[in-house]
Amino acid sequence: MWKRRLLLILVVAGIFGAIRMGVPQSLGFYQVHIDRVMHRLGTSLSGNESQAGTPVEKIAAEYPLKATYYYHFATNVPLNVRPVFEEAVTIYNQTGLVRLVAGRPQQRQNGITFFTYTKGNSAEQPNFLELGEGGPEIQRYVGLGTYTINRARAGLNLAHPHAGIRTSVALHELGHAVGLDHSKSRQSSMYPFDQGHLRLSTADLKTLKTLYAQKG
Repeated sequence: MWKRRLLLILVVAGIFGAIRMGVPQSLGFYQVHIDRVMHRLGTSLSGNESQAGTPVEKIAAEYPLKATYYYHFATNVPLNVRPVFEEAVTIYNQTGLVRLVAGRPQQRQNGITFFTYTKGNSAEQPNFLELGEGGPEIQRYVGLGTYTINRARAGLNLAHPHAGIRTSVALHELGHAVGLDHSKSRQSSMYPFDQGHLRLSTADLKTLKTLYAQKG
């Protein structure tokens, strides 16, 4: 699995995602679908990003995803940290573009697991603080009753409580979970260095709408 991490100073790139498919399909089919979504978002597969736009996680653009997610907390999440995640959930629900519901997902439902972990500074990057990590995990089932679900994860790093246990960090990691990628705009909640944002930017909302508008 790949994962994206939010750092106070540095970004460690990657996507916390994987596709599990029951039956192989044409790679050309995947490419056409991704190209169409990327074109609508003003983002190319070469990795070039629109200066003002919020890119989409490519793995989340491959198949249509339902807008409803069921979320729960991993057993290791401290009780005093859970409200931070809940505040991020409220901000996303207020958009009306996604619906995040407390509970565990059933077989064909999207899910998000909120978790915490502890990771100090690495020897290779002693001056960088990793605040959190997260991303989508796409599962594609092909056959009778084909469907796609996202079993995403979003986590906060307890090693830096004053910097990382913040709603803005949870908002960023939740954005990765539902399919938003890093943005070049400082106005975006998806900017790779925490800016303390407590709302989604216009560009964030545009990408979210592209991914989930008119999907149940």
